[in-house]
Amino acid sequence: MRALMRRLYAPALLLLLGLLVAGCAKKIDTETATGIGPYPEFSGRLIVIEPKRRWQVSVNWQSSSPEKGWLRLTHAVSGTVVDFRWSHDFMEVRDNNNGYWKNISQQQLGKQGIVLPPQQLASVLLDEMPSHFKKKNGNTWESTASGSLIRLEWKAEKQQLIMTDMLHGRRATLIIQPS
Repeated sequence: MRALMRRLYAPALLLLLGLLVAGCAKKIDTETATGIGPYPEFSGRLIVIEPKRRWQVSVNWQSSSPEKGWLRLTHAVSGTVVDFRWSHDFMEVRDNNNGYWKNISQQQLGKQGIVLPPQQLASVLLDEMPSHFKKKNGNTWESTASGSLIRLEWKAEKQQLIMTDMLHGRRATLIIQPS
């Protein structure tokens, strides 16, 4: 029995050392990352803080290119599920109360406080920052293309994208949990 333990000791130690080094390498990559993603598919949470209300939803995201994607938002407290899909500039939405897809425009999204269209968010999450966003410092970018100052801040170590609409006092934090 002892002979068997000695023969297994070296391979087990090498395996453990390999796992430890691989784990450290992954951690270092996350901490030193300068870009966002790519995140073509993930689950996570979206926490939104507005001047008069706060809310949180679960997020399921799929978009391998900015031109096409799908998003599901689930509000656990109310049981509301909203599906959203887009193909180029064509966007549709449905919820669990109305099972049919309904067209939605960028203007309608803007009225709901969404100032970063899904195509642009997909670009950001695929590490392709839209050209109208200018790097400020570290992992912070700003744009006024929507008519309001929008700030994006990436916290690589926490896998969080903080999106702030400075004019309207809205802040959304997307917490990514890769699939």
